Amino acid sequence: MFDFIRRLLQKEQEKEEVDFFALEAYLAEKAWKGLKQEIAELEKIKSEFLRNAEKLEAKDIDAAKVEERAKDVIKGNRNAFVITLRKLVREIELPSEPSSKKIIEFCNTLKESMDDFNKKTARNYFIMKSLIGEELEETRNNLKKADNVLQAMQKTAKQLEIVEDIQQKLRDVYRYLDEKGKRTEELKELEKQAKELMSWEQQVTERINALKTSNEFTELARLKSEFEAKVSEAETVRNSVKSDFSEVARALRKYEKLNPSKLLKAYLEEPCSALEKETGEMQKILHSAAEAVKKHEIDSKNSEKETKKLEELSSKLMEMKDNMIFVVENKEELAKKISDNKLEEQRDKLIEELNSVETKLGETQARLDAGKERSVRQDIEAIGQDLKKAGFDIEVKNAPYE
Repeated sequence: MFDFIRRLLQKEQEKEEVDFFALEAYLAEKAWKGLKQEIAELEKIKSEFLRNAEKLEAKDIDAAKVEERAKDVIKGNRNAFVITLRKLVREIELPSEPSSKKIIEFCNTLKESMDDFNKKTARNYFIMKSLIGEELEETRNNLKKADNVLQAMQKTAKQLEIVEDIQQKLRDVYRYLDEKGKRTEELKELEKQAKELMSWEQQVTERINALKTSNEFTELARLKSEFEAKVSEAETVRNSVKSDFSEVARALRKYEKLNPSKLLKAYLEEPCSALEKETGEMQKILHSAAEAVKKHEIDSKNSEKETKKLEELSSKLMEMKDNMIFVVENKEELAKKISDNKLEEQRDKLIEELNSVETKLGETQARLDAGKERSVRQDIEAIGQDLKKAGFDIEVKNAPYE
């Protein structure tokens, strides 16, 4: 007696066993099985709607013992009701595949169509129900059945969403396991590429370091330092020229008004540029201006000081020109030497090459990390939890946990 009860309980507790690698097909079959039943129900209701329409059309209104005017009103409402019902039937486009997205779209569309039907036929229904009660009640019952099926399909769609997610996870695991051999070969190739790139990286780095420590590069650094010094010196010389002329600018402007001169005007506007073209003519103008100040032909707050400054400037003008040109020529000579030296260009190309190698190495390393073997245990455990959430109480066999 007790053995019989134990065997009975054991039988009740036994779960359906499904092989892990047959699980995707099993889920597809189960999902479609539930939908098939609901779709069959809707097909049946669709046919019943058509019979309802035929019965309503066949209903003999003329035999009813009511006024002729009332008969005409009921006939008109019956025709409108039947037309709307047949339209509803045409809009029941049943889903052809077990997809949660398709089912949800179908349920939403049909629910809207049924709500629209109820709104449009409410007045027809109340006008006809006293005379065509049975046929209308059948239609009403079929609408309730359709609504119940839609609710069931919506629940199925929610379950199917979970099932589709499980199926995608299963496909990922299947693909991962199937591609193991291919992935191993790819990893070997990637490791080979990574080693080659690291060797290339080291070679380029050594070439850059060798270039930076070479005598030629040291000489280039010296030239650049001298060039910067000459740039500073040239600026100092130009500022000195501008300063000297600014001290006598007031006297020279007054002199230029009495003795117009393009050359003097050029010196007043930009003394450095004018000095570069000096031929000796400005020396004479400076001397004449000094004489004019000295003789008080030009108003001056300190004629003695301005006369002295003009004479000094006249006497050293050519020396100032030679000095300025000498500094500029030295600067240009250094700039040409630096320009002719291609070491920095070589260094920049090597650095660009190094950056390219490091980018490729980083990408290769990322692919190596992504392709390394991993355990699928967590994926399989997540699939098990999703199965329970979807209502599948089954025993999964042969799961490749390692």
